[in-house]
Amino acid sequence: MTKRANRLSFYANSKAAPSLRTGCVLVALAGRIDSEIVEAEAMQNLTAFVLDPDTCLQSALLNAELPDITLCPTASADQLSDSLKTGRADLIILDLQLPDMTGIELVAELRKRNPDIPVILLSAKTPSEEDWISAAYEPHLEVIQAPVTVGKLRYHLSRLFKRGSALADQRRHEIDVAPVEDLRNDKGRLDAELISKMFDLNMTELASNVGITRQALSKTPDSLSIQPALRDFERIARSLLLVTGSGKGLRMWLNSPNEKFDDHTPLEILKLGKVRLLADWIDDARLGNPD
Repeated sequence: MTKRANRLSFYANSKAAPSLRTGCVLVALAGRIDSEIVEAEAMQNLTAFVLDPDTCLQSALLNAELPDITLCPTASADQLSDSLKTGRADLIILDLQLPDMTGIELVAELRKRNPDIPVILLSAKTPSEEDWISAAYEPHLEVIQAPVTVGKLRYHLSRLFKRGSALADQRRHEIDVAPVEDLRNDKGRLDAELISKMFDLNMTELASNVGITRQALSKTPDSLSIQPALRDFERIARSLLLVTGSGKGLRMWLNSPNEKFDDHTPLEILKLGKVRLLADWIDDARLGNPD
C-alpha cells in the first residue's frame, strides 16, 4: 500500500519486400491493430476486406511478410461502406484514383460515419497539389506513392497509429481538463453551494476542505480565492461522472464503504476535510495504480 493509501487509512480512522501495385483498389483491415505491434513490424490476427479485380493486392499480401492476415473480398466500395456500418475497421487502404470518384472523395464519405479510421492512399503518380493539401489537413491519412513496398507500408502504418495514439491522448487530456458545468455558476466559477448539493455535504463540512469558515464560504461561495481548493471537488466529480454516468451514481459511490479506506465511505473522507487525498487517490486509480 502506498503512503497515500496509508494516509487515507490513517485519516479515516482518526527482407526483399514485394511491391503492392496501385491498381489494387481498396483494403480495410478489421480487428485491432496495436501500435506497438505495428512498430515491431508484426501485424497479427487481422482480417482484410479486399476490393481487387485483378487480385494483385491479395497475391502481394499473401507473399509478403505480413503474417496472420485473413483476406475477405468485397465487391464494391458500397459494400465496404455497408460493412463499416456493422463492423469495426482499423485501417482503409485505397487507390487515389477510383473509377467513379477520387480516393479523397471516398475518404470524405467514409469519415461521416468513421471519423477516426486511419487511411492510406496509394498513388501511381505524383498526387496533385489539391490532393496533397487535402491530405495535409487529414490527421488520419497517409499518401504512399508507387512503388509501395511492405516496408514502406509498415512505415506509414506506424506513422498513422502513432499519430492516432497521440490524438487519443490529447482527447483524454481535453476530457480531463473539461469543466463540470453542474458545479459552475453563470459566471463560470466553481460554486460551493452547487458542490454542496452534488456531494451531499453541508457548508460546514465543505468549509473544512476549503480552509475557511462556514460564514465566509456562505457569504461568497464562488470567491476567486477558494477556486483552487474547489477544483479538487471538480476533479472528483469529473472522474466519477465519467465512470458512473450520473450524479446519482456519483453519490452512490461516495456513500459506499470502500475497503481501500478500511470500509469507510469516501464521503466520510471528505467530511474529515481530506478532499485532496481523495482526489489524488481517484486519479491514481484511473491511471491503474490505486495502491
